[in-house]
Amino acid sequence: MKSLIEAYERIYRKWIPGVIAVPLAVITIIVFFNAIGRKIGVPFPLTVESVEALIVVSVYFGVALVALEKGHVNVTFATEKLSPRVNEIIDGLGHIVAFLTFAFLTVSAWVIAADSIKILEYRLAVARFPLWPFKTLFALGLTFMSIQLFFNAYKFLFLREAGRESVQQ
Repeated sequence: MKSLIEAYERIYRKWIPGVIAVPLAVITIIVFFNAIGRKIGVPFPLTVESVEALIVVSVYFGVALVALEKGHVNVTFATEKLSPRVNEIIDGLGHIVAFLTFAFLTVSAWVIAADSIKILEYRLAVARFPLWPFKTLFALGLTFMSIQLFFNAYKFLFLREAGRESVQQ
């Protein structure tokens, strides 16, 4: 299990920052051209739809990266006096609760994505804008978050206990 977690996290750390950056760069370009277009009376078409869709990738692929890097906000005044092992157990149980919550959301998102794919859902705007790819990417982002939360719980509850601190960075 340890090697699976390490391989997954190594690949995720390597590729996901680029996956997150590309939509952000595209959003920047779209908004830039839209601002210029509005000033000259020709706004960039599908700006709102494009930005809404692309932000899904950056946000939902990014939350798993934040969980991987332990970049969340901690309020430790209640637990800082406890032993390190008790803190690990509390963190592990918190990750289990978060995993169960995100697993439920992930299953729901995949059901919605499957329905959207089935009908090739589009939004009618200036032009037809496909929604199904972005609903699928949303579900995939939630899947990555669920996987990471499961791995985090496993690391806190089992890997440190066995003295394998290298996984718990």
